Amino acid sequence: MDSNLSPDVAALPFRLKFRHMVLLDALGESLSLRKAAQVAHLTQPAATRAISELESAFGVLLFERSHRGMAPTVFGEAVIRHARQLLFDVQRAHEEVQALRSGSHGLVRVGVLLSSAVKLLPMAIGEVKRKHPNLRISLEQLPQPPLISRLREGSLDVILCRVVTNATDADHLVQTVLFDDDFVLVCGRTHKLAKAKTVAMSDIIDAPWVLPHSSGALYEHVRALFLTQAGRIPSNVVESTTSLATNLMLIEHYGYLNFMQRTVAQTYEQRRVLRILPMSLGSPLGPHVVAVRKDGSRSPAMTAFLETLTGLVQ
Repeated sequence: MDSNLSPDVAALPFRLKFRHMVLLDALGESLSLRKAAQVAHLTQPAATRAISELESAFGVLLFERSHRGMAPTVFGEAVIRHARQLLFDVQRAHEEVQALRSGSHGLVRVGVLLSSAVKLLPMAIGEVKRKHPNLRISLEQLPQPPLISRLREGSLDVILCRVVTNATDADHLVQTVLFDDDFVLVCGRTHKLAKAKTVAMSDIIDAPWVLPHSSGALYEHVRALFLTQAGRIPSNVVESTTSLATNLMLIEHYGYLNFMQRTVAQTYEQRRVLRILPMSLGSPLGPHVVAVRKDGSRSPAMTAFLETLTGLVQ
């Protein structure tokens, strides 16, 4: 197919069908024309024609065919991403209409990092629900990469995360800084260092540690601290991406040390679970932000949530 062909943009809405979007989404997921055709309720020949129609409409090859299936080209990946956004936008429109029919103020879908969820998010939810009792809020806690992916594809309306610095993602987002804090060393309240006024690396290098997983962004910063100050990393280590509850159990009852975000650590120090020690890792991951899609519309529910959230940090 001639990739230099420039189709008439004005004609695209009249050439594309909603079933095309369903087929693209399913084909991007399964890489199988047969399976995608079933999802779109099409025969396989009809699905083949639909893909040809799409490639003709956009003037590029969207999928590479082989005996192993159909793999999207770089053009196909872009079109699939926009198809999914459209499907999620239609789903959101349906949910908003149903919410308004039932007397609700609407629905906002929020994705959040654990560290953002401890204090600021509950305050924002409590305040916005006080003003709008019938506003529905859907919450999902995820690591940063899937939060960004879910926001860009449209299955989340708002995310609370660390500042997004990758240009490819950041160019598609509007980010507002909420707060920044550092990572501090913590131990259990009965730990031998719990009342220490100063802490040296020699005091802690051989202790048991809960460290961030080696695949995560924070790990390299922790590793650099150990190598710089002790010339080695601890050997008694649990690399954890599990829930906060597991980490707290190891810290409180089994003598493990951990670098924890200060706002989280302060919450559990106030609950008499742990102690914050006089050692800081700084803020290597950047500030916390609230992010939305740059090209996305804002429902009344989304606007109410964002205004309440940002108002709490001003």
